[in-house]
Amino acid sequence: MTTKTTTMQRGWSRGSYFLTKTTTPRGSHRRHHHEHVGFRFPHHAQRTQSNASAFAAKKKTTTTNATTSSSKNNDDDTNNKSDERHEKKKRENIEAAHHGHVSVLLSEVLDAFKPVKIQTHIDGTLGAGGHATKVLEQHKEEVKTFVGFDVDETAIEIARPRVERSLGVDDASGGEKKSNDGGVALHFVRNNFDQMRAALRDIGVDGADSILLDLGVSSMHLDRAERGFSFQNDGPLDMRMCGGTTSASSSSSSSSSLTAFDVVNGWSEEDLGRIFRDYGGERHWKLLAKRVCERRMEKPIETTLELVKALGNPPGKREKIHPATRAFQAVRIATNDELGVIERVIPQAIEVLNPGGRLAIITFHSLEDAIVKKQFRKFAGVPESREPTVGRSAMMFLPPEEFDDASSSNPSSSPKIVKMINRKPIGASEEEIKVNARSRSAKLRVVEKL
Repeated sequence: MTTKTTTMQRGWSRGSYFLTKTTTPRGSHRRHHHEHVGFRFPHHAQRTQSNASAFAAKKKTTTTNATTSSSKNNDDDTNNKSDERHEKKKRENIEAAHHGHVSVLLSEVLDAFKPVKIQTHIDGTLGAGGHATKVLEQHKEEVKTFVGFDVDETAIEIARPRVERSLGVDDASGGEKKSNDGGVALHFVRNNFDQMRAALRDIGVDGADSILLDLGVSSMHLDRAERGFSFQNDGPLDMRMCGGTTSASSSSSSSSSLTAFDVVNGWSEEDLGRIFRDYGGERHWKLLAKRVCERRMEKPIETTLELVKALGNPPGKREKIHPATRAFQAVRIATNDELGVIERVIPQAIEVLNPGGRLAIITFHSLEDAIVKKQFRKFAGVPESREPTVGRSAMMFLPPEEFDDASSSNPSSSPKIVKMINRKPIGASEEEIKVNARSRSAKLRVVEKL
């Protein structure tokens, strides 16, 4: 801002008179003018001015000392309160970002559970509680017990009040809430869902009428750079679903101490190439593995953007997706043993189901869906010899009665424990894909316990 100053002087016998006028240009945010009028005397005025300056300095020093003394007494409290406000604001921002989130295939999940009388519902991948709240609201009159699993403590803290509000239950302290008037028992378990059987035994739940597993990484992880899942925002190479913490309660048969940093910097070129190929479906898996190993010889790859730079651009025509998409997916799957936990949880979930209960699983890529499809067919008594190794399954085109009784013609097939509700996976509608692009690859499969 430019300031225009004009000074007028006229001579007096014992001094001089001056007028200083400060004006602010038009359009400035300061739309007022200041005028300062004073007298200047050659002798005693200077002494008076000196005395006034000394008094002002002394007063300022006294005030500063008092403020400093008071500040020393309150420094610790101020710092603590500042840290608490920072953490609270950070958590509120995360919750606000996901409070309006519409869960993937929500209406399809509600349709799958609609015919079931749900007294006990289990959400194995609680997240922000989007699916759980809607399922509980739909079956509010009959539900008696809810169990939510998540390895991420932040997710549980966000989901808990939302679940409680959906049932009209007051806030609970700790991980469990049991109302004394015969209402709903709520259990929030910080553990991986592949520990479902043992965790339910510990809290005294011996059966369930509905179980939901929403696999893959949530937007809560992708949108936070410090979690290390995103190749668009810089952050440490972590990628652990448990939020970078380990505890006895969150332990799993998979190692929760393994990070993406360990995989990228510690695994051999052969192993990196294998996960790029098998877990990511990357065509240039050999080249990318070689690039990563060459870069880490110069210095360890510590952040997500450093990994993106090490991977570089694959040869050939540029695709619509980011060049690092498949490699990041592969590292994430390896870090969390995602395919292993799917194979371990399905038998446990089917065992936990009550007769007539349903298990619904949402997958996001072909590797997950292949495991779910194979396990569901196994427990549905569908012989493996009827499954083609490539292409669409011939079982999808069988009449319902022949599909349900397919195991009767093969005495070597597994016992039939469940029936498959949908022979083809259910995908997202065009409307949902327009609203949420991440739902494009989502597939839902449902079975019912016999």
